[in-house]
Amino acid sequence: MMHLPALVLSQQINRILSAVTQVGLTVRGLYGEGSEALGNLFQISNQITLGQSEDEIIDNLHSVARQIIEHERAARHKLIQESRMRIIDRVNRSLGILSYAGIMDSKEAAQRLSDVRLGIDLGIINNVSSNVLNELLVMTQPGFLQQYAGEKLSAEERDIRRAELIRERFGRV
Repeated sequence: MMHLPALVLSQQINRILSAVTQVGLTVRGLYGEGSEALGNLFQISNQITLGQSEDEIIDNLHSVARQIIEHERAARHKLIQESRMRIIDRVNRSLGILSYAGIMDSKEAAQRLSDVRLGIDLGIINNVSSNVLNELLVMTQPGFLQQYAGEKLSAEERDIRRAELIRERFGRV
């Protein structure tokens, strides 16, 4: 799993992911095959197994992952250099919305959590733990909210509960 917000924001992600498929790897969303990359999270995995040893597969995946990380770091550096105030504004807006929203769907929650994670990684936000974001990534999913409520919830009820849960975890009840 890789969090690649700068490559998405700088519109380099398609070029990078296209190159990844050329070396026998595949890219999926958060929930595997057929899912979209919510919150700028991408699952990179091996596509070809025939004729390769486990060590070769792992080495290839590791090498490509390291290259993607370097591209993400370079994209983050460029974003901060060229669009510092826009990035700071985006991160802080997302933090504000997460902290005070009364209703939020899962797609928006994933995107806003991604923005805040980027803010933490770039040193823009210091008062939010990445552990809280990791927990919220799971806890804001529809299935978790249903289980947590112990009853069947409508989409709107889930969106309300999701916003409440996020506000609670951010200390804004």
